[in-house]
Amino acid sequence: MPKAIRCFFLLFLLFVIVFSFATDLPHSKHGGFFSDESTYYGLIQSLARDGDLRYERADIQRIKEAYWVGPMGIFLKRGADGRIFYAKSFIYPLAAAPFFRLFGDHGILLANGLMLLLALLMGFRLLRQYHPPWPSFLLTLACVFGSVTFIYIWWTTADLFNFFVNFAALFFFFYRFRRPAWGLLAAPLFAAAVFSKPNNALHIGVLFLLLLWRREWKRLIALSLLAALFLGGLLAFNYQQTGEFNYQGGERRSFYGEFPLERSDYTFDHAIRMTADNYWSRWHLSPAIVLYNLFYYLFGRFTGMLVYFFPALFLLLLFAFQEKEREDWFLLAGIVLAILCYVLLMPDNYFGGGGSLGNRYFLNIYPLFFFLGHRRRLFRFLLAPAAAAVLFLSPVYMQPLASSADPRTPGIAFPVRLFPAEKTQYLTLPSNTNPKAFGRSLGADYRLYILNDNYNPIEENAVWTYSDRELEFFLLAPRRVRSFELQLKNIPRANQVFVAVEHKRRTVYIEPGGVRTVSFANVPGLAVDGGYLYALRVRSGRSYCPYFEAEGSRDQRLLGVQLRIQLLY
Repeated sequence: MPKAIRCFFLLFLLFVIVFSFATDLPHSKHGGFFSDESTYYGLIQSLARDGDLRYERADIQRIKEAYWVGPMGIFLKRGADGRIFYAKSFIYPLAAAPFFRLFGDHGILLANGLMLLLALLMGFRLLRQYHPPWPSFLLTLACVFGSVTFIYIWWTTADLFNFFVNFAALFFFFYRFRRPAWGLLAAPLFAAAVFSKPNNALHIGVLFLLLLWRREWKRLIALSLLAALFLGGLLAFNYQQTGEFNYQGGERRSFYGEFPLERSDYTFDHAIRMTADNYWSRWHLSPAIVLYNLFYYLFGRFTGMLVYFFPALFLLLLFAFQEKEREDWFLLAGIVLAILCYVLLMPDNYFGGGGSLGNRYFLNIYPLFFFLGHRRRLFRFLLAPAAAAVLFLSPVYMQPLASSADPRTPGIAFPVRLFPAEKTQYLTLPSNTNPKAFGRSLGADYRLYILNDNYNPIEENAVWTYSDRELEFFLLAPRRVRSFELQLKNIPRANQVFVAVEHKRRTVYIEPGGVRTVSFANVPGLAVDGGYLYALRVRSGRSYCPYFEAEGSRDQRLLGVQLRIQLLY
């Protein structure tokens, strides 16, 4: 290893240590955390302090001593004996618990940072077996720092852990050790990946098929037995603790503000019930949704690989022009199966929900792209991932905490806002984390899902756009719309207003204080579970502030154009 590269890894280790112990995690998260983060944190401290998966009064007391807002949206389940348990996989908390036991909250960040460091080191070592050191080093850096992977160092969720265990498992599976027995470490890592995210079994199963195709019987049997034993041990521990093999089984609820056992009047029954009992009855899939999802998976504004994981597409493009090994086709099959699993089985939330920065579920699949064609890897255009990161992710890297807390930020800023918004994910997009923009009604039978902040407070049956900025939203109608009637009320200035419903666009002139109605007929919408979805945009050419221009007015809003919507069915 060249001296400069060795120095980088030493400096990165120093960064991880200083970052971990210099960061005040509770204050950085403003005294609270939500849903997955709160549940995983609860599991980490419970395993570290009590050695169990049980939720008790001491748990909520410990959590609130550090995080005064509390674990908002924590997932809990009640066992058959009435005891309460955390309703998430405990494998990531189990890995982080020793660090938490030794160093408290700083230990979680230390564990996350060390996972990133080890992934970088393993990636470099793997490529170095077949290629010169500097291209191997630079490509490894590009894959981690040219995506949002690094930002997940802040997150107390299993997403970075899922990236790490999949990456490490592939490393021990493909790396040529002098002592082949080291390769068997892939087995517990495969098991950990499956226990953390069961659908990881798809691409892992493809790797076992590779061994079968190669007729490596001894290695296949050894890896299978070790993985089964490790996975069986995890399931047995969960059963011994909770009385169930499935960590998400049983009666599950989500808690906000009032937590069980915190006070005598706060019980398990007073919470939001979580169930998947009717999943298949409400599961909605069509050829249009499949095609949309495949397109959004690559090019979506809030979830697309091109924006948030550009190195994956870059490596896929390099693979298309290089020599291939037969093992590469198995890896490619694993990638296709894994993506199809998310797109087909989770058509309305293939990316991890509104709190996700990019597609956090993709972190399970991302390592496969790094290993795809690694033996014959091309090293052309290595600056491309850096250029894409500068173009798309500069705001994220300049404000990692803000972007983590408000993951819609990249999607409402230039140039990412130019990408198409994911219509199929309208109920779970990061833009919906703003409650004022989610499912709003203008006094009619439709609902609006606003994608940006370019609007003034919604009135009873109308909305003013903010200044001369473009307001963009989805409209969910209960059935197919025959015609849109958009009434536009102008500011006291001559104005040109742009309106669009799906692909149909129009720019109209409106006199000062005037009103015009614009109609759009026969607009194709997307049939979704619950109705038909349409994308609309409105932009005023000029802005007006009554406070500065109307004598005696106290109205300080920056107004563009007022919009009223009438639908004809």
